[in-house]
Amino acid sequence: MGTAGSEAQDCFLCSAAADDSSGLTVERYALTVSLLNRFPYSSGHVMVAPRRHVPDITALTADEGSALFGAAQRAVRAIGGALNPDGFNLGINHGRAAGASVEHVHLHVVPRWSGDTNFMPVLADTKVLPEHLESTARTLRAAFEALSRD
Repeated sequence: MGTAGSEAQDCFLCSAAADDSSGLTVERYALTVSLLNRFPYSSGHVMVAPRRHVPDITALTADEGSALFGAAQRAVRAIGGALNPDGFNLGINHGRAAGASVEHVHLHVVPRWSGDTNFMPVLADTKVLPEHLESTARTLRAAFEALSRD
C-alpha cells in the first residue's frame, strides 16, 4: 500500500466524489457521494461513501457517520420512489476478509424484489439486470434531485 494520498488518488470512490467521468454518480452531498455499483447485486444497487478517503468505519468523524446514514436514507427513498422494490439490504463490508474491495468505507443499499433470485447467480455465477447501468443512473439522479426539492 502507498501513502494515504496515493490510495485516495487511485480510489474510484474518491474519483466519484470529485468528478465522476463514469456517469454512475447519482448524488453528491456535502459530506457524502452516492453512486451505482459497477458490479451490482440488483438494479439500483447504490454505494454510499464519505467524500473524505476514510479506510474504515472507525475513522469516520461523528458528522461523517451521521451524513453516511442520512445518505443511505435518501438512497432508500430515491430508489424506492424510482424502482419500487419490495425491500432493501443495507450493509458495510468492513475489511478485506469481510469482502471489502476498496479501502474507503462505503455502505451498500441494495433494492430487492420478491423472488428476485433466479438460477443465473446460483448456477452460473452470473447476474442479469433488466437495464443498462447508465439508464438506471439517469433514473436515480432524477429521483435524488426530486427529493432535494421536497
